[in-house]
Amino acid sequence: MGTKRVGLARVEALIEALARDISWGGSTVHVGWKRNIIALTDAGAAEANRSALTAAESDSIITIPALTGGTQTLALPSPAAGLTYTFAMLGTAGQIFNVETDHADSKILAVKPDGAGNNTAISQGYDKIGFKAAAVLGSSFSVTCISTTDATAWLAHDVIDGLAANVGSINVA
Repeated sequence: MGTKRVGLARVEALIEALARDISWGGSTVHVGWKRNIIALTDAGAAEANRSALTAAESDSIITIPALTGGTQTLALPSPAAGLTYTFAMLGTAGQIFNVETDHADSKILAVKPDGAGNNTAISQGYDKIGFKAAAVLGSSFSVTCISTTDATAWLAHDVIDGLAANVGSINVA
């Protein structure tokens, strides 16, 4: 081959003109792939607005509206490596919203910001992560299953505390 440069348009034209199939080696090509949005509703006094998340809902963004009527929870599915869920507030929470593990031995490794560019404590395993009642629009976090070992099953990441000074929105326990 020479050193002649070929532009993207020319490469696309050459590939499209092929009179044979291209083997992509078992690769999956996502065309127009979009993340699923799960819009939770306020459960009010019922305290549970839906059943546990499923593995099929992985890669979803779960939106939480302003809440009434007490602490509300949502359970993660049993650990399976690679499952990821993102949670985002669409208003001021008004009540506590927690994402919990599927059983007592399964943990979420997490820290939360202290407002000064640090973490409040060393990362450790928790049973839940969520939003405090003071959480505002844009507060968010993600959890990803990194292991099927209960003590290190889930990792909380991309934690964004929407309040000024980054304190007061995120709950870990």
